[in-house]
Amino acid sequence: MSMMRIGGIASGFDTEQIIRDMMRVERMKVDRTFQQGQTLQWQKEQYREMTNKVRSFRDTYFDILRPETNMASAASLKKMNASSSDSAKVSASANADAAVGSYEFQVIQSATAATATAPAATKDSGDGARLNLGDTMETVSGKLANGDFEFDENGNFSLSINDKQITINKNDTLRTALSKINSSGAGVQASYSTFSDTFTFTSQATGDKYITTDDGGNFFSALGIDVDAETGNIGQSGRDAVFTINGFEGTRSANTFTIDGITYSINQKIDEADNADPVQINVAVDSDAIYNTIETFIEDYNKLIDDISSKLREERFRGYPPLTDEQKEAMSDREIEKWEEMAQSGLLRGDSALEGMLRDMRSAIYSAVGSDHLTAMGIETSRNYLDNGKLVLRNGGADLRAAITENPDRVVDLFTRSSEISYSPNLSPEERTQRYNESGLAHRLSDVLQDNIRTSRNSSGRKGTLIERAGIEGDSSEFSNFYDRQIRQVNERIDQINTRLQRKEEQLWRQFTAMEKSLEQLYSQGDWLTQQLQQL
Repeated sequence: MSMMRIGGIASGFDTEQIIRDMMRVERMKVDRTFQQGQTLQWQKEQYREMTNKVRSFRDTYFDILRPETNMASAASLKKMNASSSDSAKVSASANADAAVGSYEFQVIQSATAATATAPAATKDSGDGARLNLGDTMETVSGKLANGDFEFDENGNFSLSINDKQITINKNDTLRTALSKINSSGAGVQASYSTFSDTFTFTSQATGDKYITTDDGGNFFSALGIDVDAETGNIGQSGRDAVFTINGFEGTRSANTFTIDGITYSINQKIDEADNADPVQINVAVDSDAIYNTIETFIEDYNKLIDDISSKLREERFRGYPPLTDEQKEAMSDREIEKWEEMAQSGLLRGDSALEGMLRDMRSAIYSAVGSDHLTAMGIETSRNYLDNGKLVLRNGGADLRAAITENPDRVVDLFTRSSEISYSPNLSPEERTQRYNESGLAHRLSDVLQDNIRTSRNSSGRKGTLIERAGIEGDSSEFSNFYDRQIRQVNERIDQINTRLQRKEEQLWRQFTAMEKSLEQLYSQGDWLTQQLQQL
C-alpha cells in the first residue's frame, strides 16, 4: 500500500530534494556493488575472448578433421612431391606413406564404364515420329517400333537397374523418366540425344561389370536394347585398369587409385593394343611445404603466447571504476569511451589460471622428446624475457631447412610421436607421466590446451579450467561458471540493498510527513491564539 507523501507545505522545505540528497549517500552502496558486478562481467568477457583464441588455435592445429594442419599427424608434416614424365597420360601425387624414389608406371589399359546404347527406332519416319523429351511415356511407347511399354492397370510399370527399383508412370515425360533413373541410386546415367536420336545408359563408376536389369515394363527391349535372359546384363561391360609398377602387374576398377602412398591418375583412354610407353613417377620430400607448415605453426603459437601474456601484464588503473548511469549522463561519448578503456585494462593481470596454462604450454613445447629437442631442429626460445617464451627460427630458418633436408622423419617424429595411452581428463598421475614421456610436442601441447578448454567433464564433473572460469557460448557452461555465479551473487546483493533503500526512503518520507503535519497543527493553534488575543 503506497504511503501518502506530504511535501514542504507547512515548512516550506523542498522535501523531495532533501530526501534525494540524503539517499544519494545511501545509494553509493548500490553503485559500488554495481561496479563490482560490471567488473566481473568485463573479466568474464575478456576470459572468453582468451578462451576462444585458445580454441581457435587448438581447432587449427590439433583437429583430426583438418589433416592438412593437424600437427599431431604425420600427414600434415611429411609433405611429399610426386612428378610425372608425362602427366597428360598419367599424373601422380604422394602422401606421408610414400617412399622417396623413382617408379616406372606403364598403362596396359585404362578403366572404362559399362554402357548400353541404342537408336530410338520408331514406327514411322515422318517429322512427328521422332521422340521428344517432353513426350509422355505413353506417347513414347506408341512411337517405338520394337514394342510397347507394359503399363499396369494404374498406368505404371516398375523396373530394376542394378538392383534399384524404379517406378515410371505413363503420364511421366521422357525427361522425368530419365531423371528418375539418374536419381535412383542405381549408379547409372541415362540420357536421350535429340540430335542423334539415341538412348545411352552409362555406369557412373568404371570397372569390370555390366549394367543389369529385370527389364520391367519391357522398358529396355522396347528401346531396342537386348537383355541377357540369364544374367540381366545389357550393353557392353566396363573394364578394370591394368598396369605395371616397376614390372609388377596390378588391376584397379577406377583410373585413380592409391598404392603405397602414391595416388596415380590415368588421364587418357588406353587400350592394350596401344602398347603405351612407360611413365616415370618421381617421389621426393617437399621440404618447402614442411618448412612452411612448421613456420606458420610457430607464428600462430607466438601470436597466442603474445595475446595471453599481454593480458597478464596489462596495466591496471584502479582509479577508473565502471561508470554509473548517472556519471555517464554528465560525460560525452568520447569521454565515456576513454574512461571505460582505462577501466577495462588489466582485469586479467596476473590471473593464476592463465599463468598456469602459459607455463604448461612453454614446458610442453620446449621439453625434450626422447633424445631430441627443438634446438636440434634450429628452433629456440627468444632470449628476450619480455617475449614470454616465444619460439624463434635460428639463422633465419636456415637450420630448420637443413634439418628437414637431412632427416625429415626425425623432424616429423619430434612433433607427431604418440603414446599408446590416449588423452583423458581422468588419467592417473602415473598414466599422465607415461603419456607425456611417450608423446611428441604436438600431443603434449594439445593435452595442455584440452585440460584448459575441454567441454567434456571429468569424473568429478568439472570441465576445462578456463571453461570452468568463464564458460563459452553454446555450452552448458555459458551461464554456469565461476564468473556468472559471482555476478548472480552481486545482483542479489543489489536487490537486497535496493530493498533496504526503499524502506529507508519510505521511513524518511514518513518522518518528514509527520513533521509537516505537526507544523501544520502548530501553525493552526498559533492562528487561533492570535485571533483570541485580538478579541480581548
